[in-house]
Amino acid sequence: MTEKLKKIKRVLKINRYISDRFYRLLKIKDLRNNPDPTTVVVHEGGTIEIDFSNYTIASSPYWKSFDTFKQDPIFYAEIPEATIISKGIVINKSNEVVIENCIFQKEYLNELCSNHFVYFKKLLPTTNYKNILPLLNRLDNNYYHWTMETLSRVLLVYDQPWFKDYKVMIKRDGSKFMKESLQFLFQLPDEQIVTKTIIQKIITVKTLVVSFPHIRNQQSQLTNVYYPHIIQKLNRLAHQRLMERGMDFQNMPKNILISRKNAVERRIVNEDEIINKLEQHHFTAVCLEKLSFIEQVRLFYGAEKVIALHGAGITNIIYGKNPILIELFPKERNIRDAFYFTQITAALKFKHHVIVYNSCNPQQDVIIDENIFNQMVS
Repeated sequence: MTEKLKKIKRVLKINRYISDRFYRLLKIKDLRNNPDPTTVVVHEGGTIEIDFSNYTIASSPYWKSFDTFKQDPIFYAEIPEATIISKGIVINKSNEVVIENCIFQKEYLNELCSNHFVYFKKLLPTTNYKNILPLLNRLDNNYYHWTMETLSRVLLVYDQPWFKDYKVMIKRDGSKFMKESLQFLFQLPDEQIVTKTIIQKIITVKTLVVSFPHIRNQQSQLTNVYYPHIIQKLNRLAHQRLMERGMDFQNMPKNILISRKNAVERRIVNEDEIINKLEQHHFTAVCLEKLSFIEQVRLFYGAEKVIALHGAGITNIIYGKNPILIELFPKERNIRDAFYFTQITAALKFKHHVIVYNSCNPQQDVIIDENIFNQMVS
């Protein structure tokens, strides 16, 4: 380890320590459990049902016993004279942290290691805006979480007549899918999308806080449970946008293998061999990182069969029409993670088969043998 890296790690450790000490001094505003006059409910709480009838896995993970859950109401709140610091921490004029924007849980607030900056925010460089919807949070750079926890929130308010008066804020130098997805799905012009650095402080006339459309509690064993009707609504909107563009699907591959050869984990060690064998079954290997957001939506819309190792790229199944998903999942990984894509396919009634494999190394890579291959193509 270089001396420079050691110094960075020491600074980060000290920063986390200071942040942890300041947490007990924070005042928290929990609009989910204690709404105030700024809160507008757009969908009353109902019942979440998860349909496993199209799903197969050769085990009985704890979440297969999940039946129904009570859904929290979906809401938005326009916070007057708010301040936004770090990665999406919203502070109202009473100096309370509006916890909803930190994925509504204190653990995600603490993961930002910025509790002390709530008190020292006057020292941060300042930019003023009129109306802002902040889309920054702890997990925004992950394609799955961006889709399920950010695009879903914009989906709840983008068609409100007053939404055009708000600018949406993403992080500076974020992944390209952030801006591309906002422009494609919600038709946002360039001037409505602004960026923020981590050290920047934003002061607004009004800050729009939109609730996260999922729950996470003791009943769910601290597993994220997403709202099926939101998944369905995002699916319909993507299809509508594709049709509006009159996109051509004639030459698109129908059966695809999502390649992870450029990833650092969960790769197919003998991928070239497997691709050659899959070609006989009319499969095409695709590297999603080489495609734009629109190209990924278009690809999955036309897909009939998708083979993929567990990874964020599978999130694109949410844009499909009626594909069959074959997901390879490492036995060594927390089985909770297999539930996340299950919720998408369950909400959309897609067939979903999970093949659990034994990893061949600590990176959870796999050598696909004859047994696994036969399961994939059968």
